[in-house]
Amino acid sequence: MTRLPALVALRSASFRRTPTAAPIFANTSFTLPSPTPAPAEKWAVLGPSKSTFLSILRGSLHASPPNARTYPALSAVGKWPYNAIQLVSFGGGSTQGMLKGGTGGDGYVSARYETLRERFDQTLREWLEASIESRLNPYETATHDRLAQEAAEAAENKRLLERVVKELKLEELLAQAVMTLSNGQSRRARIAQALLKRPEILLVDEPFMGLDPKGHALLSTLLDRVSTPVEGAHSTPVVLGLRPQDAVPTWSTHLAYVDGDCLVSAGPKTDVVEQLRKEGKKILLEGSSDTVQDKGVVEKAWAGIGSLTTPPPPKKLAEPLVEMEKVRIAYYDNVILDNFTWTIRRGEKWGLFGPNGSGKTTLTALLTSDHPLSYSQPVKHFGRSRLPEPGKRGVSVFEIQSRIGLSSPEVHSFFPRHLTLLNSIRSGFAPTPLTAPSISPDQKAHLESVLREFEDLVPAGWGQKFGEIDMSTQRLVLFLRATVTRRDLVIFDEAFSGMKGEVRERCFAFLDSERGWDGDKQAMVVVSHVSEEVPRGVERWVRLGERGGGEGAVFGEF
Repeated sequence: MTRLPALVALRSASFRRTPTAAPIFANTSFTLPSPTPAPAEKWAVLGPSKSTFLSILRGSLHASPPNARTYPALSAVGKWPYNAIQLVSFGGGSTQGMLKGGTGGDGYVSARYETLRERFDQTLREWLEASIESRLNPYETATHDRLAQEAAEAAENKRLLERVVKELKLEELLAQAVMTLSNGQSRRARIAQALLKRPEILLVDEPFMGLDPKGHALLSTLLDRVSTPVEGAHSTPVVLGLRPQDAVPTWSTHLAYVDGDCLVSAGPKTDVVEQLRKEGKKILLEGSSDTVQDKGVVEKAWAGIGSLTTPPPPKKLAEPLVEMEKVRIAYYDNVILDNFTWTIRRGEKWGLFGPNGSGKTTLTALLTSDHPLSYSQPVKHFGRSRLPEPGKRGVSVFEIQSRIGLSSPEVHSFFPRHLTLLNSIRSGFAPTPLTAPSISPDQKAHLESVLREFEDLVPAGWGQKFGEIDMSTQRLVLFLRATVTRRDLVIFDEAFSGMKGEVRERCFAFLDSERGWDGDKQAMVVVSHVSEEVPRGVERWVRLGERGGGEGAVFGEF
């Protein structure tokens, strides 16, 4: 059988981020073969440096010498690597839960909850159709042959869209506005967009971050299907970028482990796992006993351990910060929350759990008053309603948000990339990220103390721009922004997802200390699908049921 040329070949290559930067991945050799009918090699790149290595595969970094990185299969068909290789990243700098381009590239956190749609708001079908690029010359004269070519291309594009939408189970979402898609739905949509560009290779960085187990399993199955060659059908090789704590999918056959900007090991999955274990590195594999651990807070909540028929009573008569009484959020027949009652008091630490699409983000938007319906719902913030009551003035959204610290995927998505890390953290003292903060001498002293405590995690200093740092450091900055202000209520919505393990543990230790947390004066709400990403001390929980599943909210206490 004739051996097909490799898709990507690295031969004793080194790489630089800029022409004058220090070399990384020095003397690296690696081959990504073309897909064969069976068995196909399905690669996953695992480790702290996986995003950089995926960028190298796509051709984003400078190779030294220039001919040390080649694309034999692409050259054979006259394709340029940057167009033939699509990279879909769900790490830092990418939108999560909302799709970039759904409103022309602009947006704000509250937009996804609004029922009024502007003319520039796109449905998923419109957004996907706009992603299909014509392969015809746009300047060619409209002759009879040209019109026939356009008709043939339109028919081909329609078949392509139908196939990709079916593969990724998006048919029922085509009429929905992209701004309203859930986290898991938007990931499938972004992968569909990449496939509509007809790539020869699809690189997907951190595809499972922030997904519940059901969404994780669905996306994993779909990626396996997309990358599996089938006779008479097109397949696209998929390379996954996984964090060290991620379990490698069962369908992955080959593994590359990268750390410290070096390729540590690459080859068949079993060989690499065995080599790394001999070196003291533990690799998690889906379905293995290594992934079965003692139950953490999330697993206990799902198992119903400590569940109660009503919300747990307060342990002490602390001041209520947020009070919800029989809240109902519904869009026509789509009920998100129904008859929901919850009180958060000073000194309490809550876990908010549930599958993707169950209403967790909607609920946190009610807590922060970002949701437009917070005006009309029976919700009180700091003892007052949004609208005035007899003898009592209403509370403004600015006052509410001045007393709440928040780190979430939505904040991450819309956060200005041009701010320095210092100004990003300082913006926690301001009404908006771009407003000049007002900081008292005591607050300034506390801020400087916190920056000194974490400066070893940011060796290049706090003067870097937010958009130029890695995902883990971005999440650290947003964590410090939410906590250094010592707000009454702090919400960590997937705040620790994407952090390196050592960074996350430093954040947890900070919350354990008096410098990071005033236990009697503050309250905490943590949203997560993973127990390892829940700070210590969470002792109360609320679990939302799957939408349409018939189960309401369940409360519990450990």
